[in-house]
Amino acid sequence: MTIKVPKPSKVRIGTSNDSSIQPLREENARLKTDISRLRIEKAQLRDEKSHTNAENTQLKAENSQLREDNSQLKNEFDLIHQELKEEREMSELKDIELAKDNAWYQMLEEKHLRIEVE
Repeated sequence: MTIKVPKPSKVRIGTSNDSSIQPLREENARLKTDISRLRIEKAQLRDEKSHTNAENTQLKAENSQLREDNSQLKNEFDLIHQELKEEREMSELKDIELAKDNAWYQMLEEKHLRIEVE
């Protein structure tokens, strides 16, 4: 069952009192202008927000790539550091061997000289 409700009719203000209606019309025009301006600003803010979101997404992707690069460089640095440490240890061992060989050579030289003198 449908019940029909009558719509109230628009209120018509008489045109005989035009001077009292004019400020209302001007206010109405200003309000419509304000509404239009605010709609434009809202659309611009939406555009700025979408641009900012796109920029933010791009920066996050770049940040992720930089973190990955940083991690890779850190791994390479650690590897090079380890290799350098091993090379130093090898160099120290070679220096010790060389010093031993020089000591043996000096001892043999001295022994050889003693044998020649005797």
